[in-house]
Amino acid sequence: MSKATQSKNSSELWNWFGLSYASFLVMPRVLMHEMPTEWQDKMAALLYEYDETFDTSSVCHSVVVSAKDKNNRFMKMPGYILNYRRPDHEEIDKLKL
Repeated sequence: MSKATQSKNSSELWNWFGLSYASFLVMPRVLMHEMPTEWQDKMAALLYEYDETFDTSSVCHSVVVSAKDKNNRFMKMPGYILNYRRPDHEEIDKLKL
């Protein structure tokens, strides 16, 4: 049995996930491209750093993301969330806080 070595070294990251049991973070690319350029550059730098730290290719070839509605039933992912090449700004704007 392997011993857990993960420490809670960033309370902010642990707080962001809250009390959820989420094992993954999934963010639509089309929405990330709607963030300010400075944010996108920071995110890209962090993703490159992550890729330089871990290689999960021997463990998992790919991951599939499914969507569920508010009643926890599987649903088709809205097209405007999937289409990062031709963003539907009208639909995206409805998601902004």
